[in-house]
Amino acid sequence: MNSNLTLTNVWKAIWKNIIVIAILTIIGGAGGYLYAHHKKTTTYEAERNVLIAHRHVGQSANDQFMSDMGMMKTYSKIVESNDVANAAHKKLPKKLHKKYSTKQLSAMVNAHPIDQSTIMNVSVEADNAKDATVLVNTVTNASVNEIERIVPSAGTIRLFAKAKTADAMSHTTPSTKKYALLGAAVGLLVGMVIAFSITTWKHLI
Repeated sequence: MNSNLTLTNVWKAIWKNIIVIAILTIIGGAGGYLYAHHKKTTTYEAERNVLIAHRHVGQSANDQFMSDMGMMKTYSKIVESNDVANAAHKKLPKKLHKKYSTKQLSAMVNAHPIDQSTIMNVSVEADNAKDATVLVNTVTNASVNEIERIVPSAGTIRLFAKAKTADAMSHTTPSTKKYALLGAAVGLLVGMVIAFSITTWKHLI
């Protein structure tokens, strides 16, 4: 009889613990989701490619290509510099000229070489697709003169087709799914700790 009573109590304790853990897991997941939803912001990224190279002909073509490729990081730093941002800022439409400072524009620009090529990808992230598109086109246009001024031996600079508003990519952060899962995991952990503590405390008493 005592054995049945003990077994019954054990099952009751297990179910109570499962309920506590489940409730806290759900609360944690919901809390994470609501937090991410409240903090959610969407930005738009527009990009345009730039080719910078000499004509690669003759026996020295490979050496020239390697030399050009080795300079791509330098060109990327120039595009991200205040010099280009300042030159681009002067060419912005009046509305955007007032909306973004030179310092803000410089921080919004990201340039990086594409591996094993003399092509550089330039992107600008803004709070709407239209701004991002106008900014990246203006920055890449301005970068041509600045690269030629700073590195006269850069070679030929060619801009790829202008970025289009319709092609701008949206980025939403933080991820509601990620935070919901994180919140659920924290709730699960807290639930297990609480359930274990309650069970242990009752046995000690």
